[in-house]
Amino acid sequence: MKFPMIFLSAFTALALAGCAPKGSGDGHDHGAEGHDHAAETAGEGHIDEPGVITLGEEQASALGLTYEKAAAGPFASVVRTGGSIEAAPGDRSTVTATTSGIVSFGGRGLTEGTKVAKGTPFITLGSAGMVDGNYPQQLADARAELAKAEADHARAASLSGNKVVSGAELEAAKLAVDVARRKVAVLSENATKGGKSIVAPQSGYVTSLAVGEGDFVSAGQPLATISANRNLVLRADVPQRYLAEAAEVRTANFITPYNGKTHDLGELDGRLIGSGRAVAAGSPTLPVRFEFENRGNLTPGSVVEVFLKGAPREGVLTVPVSALTEEQGAHYVYIRTSPGHYLKRPVKTGASDGARIEIVGGLKPGEEVVSEGAYYVRLAGMSTAIPHGHTH
Repeated sequence: MKFPMIFLSAFTALALAGCAPKGSGDGHDHGAEGHDHAAETAGEGHIDEPGVITLGEEQASALGLTYEKAAAGPFASVVRTGGSIEAAPGDRSTVTATTSGIVSFGGRGLTEGTKVAKGTPFITLGSAGMVDGNYPQQLADARAELAKAEADHARAASLSGNKVVSGAELEAAKLAVDVARRKVAVLSENATKGGKSIVAPQSGYVTSLAVGEGDFVSAGQPLATISANRNLVLRADVPQRYLAEAAEVRTANFITPYNGKTHDLGELDGRLIGSGRAVAAGSPTLPVRFEFENRGNLTPGSVVEVFLKGAPREGVLTVPVSALTEEQGAHYVYIRTSPGHYLKRPVKTGASDGARIEIVGGLKPGEEVVSEGAYYVRLAGMSTAIPHGHTH
């Protein structure tokens, strides 16, 4: 975080306002000024103790400084990576063409994400007038075959009493009727005037659409995929350098980029369902998967940012990431020793979960750390190194 030099100059001038020289000379008369430096030292002016940074409480409040007492507690390290939302196994159905024909959406705007209800038609395959695969003609032929089979069976039954037709011939005629009826039943299911309707096998959302209006498809060809969206899978792609950490992963958070919302798998009854033990050939990542309940409007196919959490450790001293400042690769925090007084403290850091960071050295439990606004304290510390412009 960088601030313009004009802000630094203004901040320095404000911090030194209590000791600004009066008059046109290089120095000034403390008796004439009418203020007591001993009183300043006891209050919120400047203080002579080495290393102490002074910043008035009113000014600190105006700058939005907040504080937190350092305390040890549970903490889980995090691997930050990319991932995606997928449909859960058993929660998804692939719809295939049951006959050949030309695709029609029936005037509805069928796209990925369209909601469909179980048993309702959502695609029509038309084949009227086609030489091959003419579905209406196939159905008409099947009905004619059934009528003939029924007539043959009736005639055989009437002649069987006179021993003209044997029992075996009568059974064959009856079997022909049964076969013809089943064929008509199959062809009649969801038949339309010009073809056949394809119905949704389950309620849910169209997650992929393999065909477009006017496409010709053959029987058995995939048309679409429908997901019930009750359960979803979070897939995280872990870089190879984090393979050791991936073995310790228990849960995760993820952020949907289209609204910036953070989702906690612990609140969605999420559970780890799979973690690869080896990187696939040619792949730079290791997949880790969680299944969870879809309690919002999450859609399979969404790309998300994932924070994989390892097993929690107890007794870990952490501070907010915002409490740290960095100078030449070293990290510092600012300790409030009393109202208006701060000490700059070098610390050694450990793991981070993106919001908090582990402190492995330089800080003790109970010390009050500047959690927000540490940069302003740093600026105040820089201003104390600037000569006051007067002598005592």
